[in-house]
Amino acid sequence: MPERLGIVSRYHRAEVTNAALHLAEFTKTRGMPVTFLARDVCRREVAGEWDNKVVDERNHPFHTWAETCNHIVWTAVPNDISEIDAARVCGINTSLLVDWELLRPIDEPTVQAMDSLIIPYRCVGQALQKHWQLPQIRTAVMPWDVSVPITSRSGIPAKRTGVCAYFPLYDSQPNRSDQAVFRLMRKALMEVKDATVMVGCGQCWSISSRRLIKQLLRDFGDRVELVRQPNILQRLILFAKADLTVWLPRFESFAMIGLTSLCMGTPVLSWDVRPQNEYLVAWKNAVLAPCKTNMNWLGVPEVMDGYAECSDMLVAALQDKALLAKLRQSATTGLVSRREQFTAGWVELLK
Repeated sequence: MPERLGIVSRYHRAEVTNAALHLAEFTKTRGMPVTFLARDVCRREVAGEWDNKVVDERNHPFHTWAETCNHIVWTAVPNDISEIDAARVCGINTSLLVDWELLRPIDEPTVQAMDSLIIPYRCVGQALQKHWQLPQIRTAVMPWDVSVPITSRSGIPAKRTGVCAYFPLYDSQPNRSDQAVFRLMRKALMEVKDATVMVGCGQCWSISSRRLIKQLLRDFGDRVELVRQPNILQRLILFAKADLTVWLPRFESFAMIGLTSLCMGTPVLSWDVRPQNEYLVAWKNAVLAPCKTNMNWLGVPEVMDGYAECSDMLVAALQDKALLAKLRQSATTGLVSRREQFTAGWVELLK
């Protein structure tokens, strides 16, 4: 049977789906066929050409689908370890793309049964090694990447005068973000008179979030730009138009928002926590705010507070045009090397 990669994931607007699709696209461009099995959730308006290609598990059982694959990657630990056993009997290689925020202590036997683990950040591998040792599993440490050209601002529509902050609040970000981000928007607009704010809005906003953004639109008029459900191209343009991306998730696994912003040449204001601070460097390509965190059993940090100091740092950064220019010059530094490491790790895993 010809080589064929299978990916098992939910298919909806979320970072884990975007991460899975990135692997699918990357593999496909290298001539290896890919099949995508949608588990639990299967939306049909997620990623353009893939929308009509995903296989819905409700109509095609896993075991039948798996027989068409040589290598299967799960983006979440399967509930039934028998899936891995059945794959091994058929000579199918098994891998888990580790979404560390979702791991539970009871997942250890299933994780240990995998042939290999795909580790997107060093902190993820260190946490797993500390708690589970994983002596028998082949780990592939791949500094995570995004399917975005590393580019300059040439060809991007001219932005408005003044300084612009962009808040990407779509896909799973609204569930990861505190409503305090709306207070940050208000403070920036009140204290930086030439500031404007762009907000990328997804489908899953709470009623209170909708009320807060409507109030901002009433109070500040055209200094607030709300872009509803931006497509992939619109998202990239929004990143490129901004002087600073403000990205404050309470917890993260793949941290693709920050990487996308840097690829578009725009520095990031975020928390000084893992995994973001593995590639966001304070005063080089980012402004990193200190925060109070709680750790779960695996050591995954969840931000609990820090918004007051973060809002002060946002205002100071927007007022310092020289700082923003300096950060912008270094925004793409190291991204080519990171992409090369990701490519080498993925190619090696598929051998």
